[in-house]
Amino acid sequence: MRSKVRLLSVLVLLIFQANSRLLFPQSPYFITGKIINSATAKPVPFATIKLKNNHLGVYANADGDFKVSLNPDFQDDSLLITCIGFKENSVAFKDLSNIKENRILLLPVVYGLGEVSVIASRKKQSSLAIIRRAIRNISNNYPDKPFNFISYYRDYQKKDSIYLNLNEAVVQTFDDGFNSGSDFNKYRLLGFRKNTDFPTINISPYYSSWNEIDNSSEKTIPNAILGDQNGNELFVLMTHDALRNFNKRSFSFIEIFSQDFIIYHYFSEPTTVLNNNLLLYKIDFRAKPFVAGDSLTVSGAIYIQPSDYSIHKLEYSTYKKNKEQALKQIYNIVIEYGKGNSTDSRMRLKYISFNNLFKVTDSTDNTYFRVVNSYLDTVRNVNPTVVLNFNNKIDRVSASKKDKYRITIGKKDIKITSIQVIGRTLYLRFKDEYLKERKPVCKVIIQDIKDTNGNIINKLKSLELYQYRELFVQDYNKSLPYQDSCFIRYLPLEQNCISKYSGNFNYWMNTPENIKNKSN
Repeated sequence: MRSKVRLLSVLVLLIFQANSRLLFPQSPYFITGKIINSATAKPVPFATIKLKNNHLGVYANADGDFKVSLNPDFQDDSLLITCIGFKENSVAFKDLSNIKENRILLLPVVYGLGEVSVIASRKKQSSLAIIRRAIRNISNNYPDKPFNFISYYRDYQKKDSIYLNLNEAVVQTFDDGFNSGSDFNKYRLLGFRKNTDFPTINISPYYSSWNEIDNSSEKTIPNAILGDQNGNELFVLMTHDALRNFNKRSFSFIEIFSQDFIIYHYFSEPTTVLNNNLLLYKIDFRAKPFVAGDSLTVSGAIYIQPSDYSIHKLEYSTYKKNKEQALKQIYNIVIEYGKGNSTDSRMRLKYISFNNLFKVTDSTDNTYFRVVNSYLDTVRNVNPTVVLNFNNKIDRVSASKKDKYRITIGKKDIKITSIQVIGRTLYLRFKDEYLKERKPVCKVIIQDIKDTNGNIINKLKSLELYQYRELFVQDYNKSLPYQDSCFIRYLPLEQNCISKYSGNFNYWMNTPENIKNKSN
């Protein structure tokens, strides 16, 4: 006689719908470009692209890509391209193609300390002394009075070269100044869209913890800590601005920037680089062993202006070592500030980019080790037997342990008398005294048995993705006439209200067109 066996096991669902190769046409409303290092032929990340006369600007993304509105008013203008460590380049707008990608070269420029006369005249300072002074001068170099800025925000995931789940927004930030905690900042959402040109994957917006959790659809980050800010992606990003949050904890290993940065890192001797015509110290650093441990490598660079010790840029990366000592990036943060106008020379945020590695369970994995058939046999065996057929051959060692199973009939727990493994079939036998009910319903819980390839039962494969959150400032201290306004709350952006304003203000969502073609 066969009776139904109900198997209780944890199954996590994740819808994975990403197409591997996508092609999209060039937008007729934008010209697109890519900034290239002329010495290495590699992309230059986060270069500044400004219109000389119209005073509008955008930033290239991490792959050097950008786009600019194809506006007739720009035809007599020029693009000025700048990036720390490179010589400025200028390109006439009318010379740019609106049919194909425009590749623009930047020449790297790096000097030794002895080559720069303005530094040679000063008493040479150690990296520690420079950084200490820069931290002390934060209150002098950054805004201490209320200010606001309008920015383009985006978040997305990336698997290999495929971009997924692109969300875009235009955000106005209201900041009371660096003397006030950033917790008190307020934000208005001026526009939001889920970009349907990109493939989607259903992922929880929440991080479950910094420990890896088997069979969890929530995102987990190995070896790092990230609060989820109740799913608000923008708030997560802004928490990672270590300069704005210099006296609060911002992210793992940098901790509280003003207190821990110097203590936790080794610093190289300063070199000098140019940001257009502005001279900066560049100081590379790495985390001390007691911070990073044996399995991690932490490195980065900080850029400081010697005249006033203002911090212009912070690059920070953490990598995990595998058994072969190869490095896999866990997270990367790039923050850049720049000088304001002549009437207010305080430092202003230009952009912040944060990406981190995370894992989710792939519910489309149909190769995982699992039960494909089960029944209760009370006829062909001396003792009643639960028969379980699996899709793979069963590992005898892991399957022979009785504590891996729990069998119940009705409300009674059943004691297993013997276990037998034959190929892909498992036999769990018990005494017939438990079969007094006329129609017994047998339930089986199985834990941690393996197949002969070492795969654990019901454990689906994990997907490793990178989560990107980026914000690029487009305008400072703009007063917008609102028709209807509201502030962003601690909810995912798509669940927040959008503030409506009147007037002729155009802030476009600046996703480079060609990031859609990275798989080609």
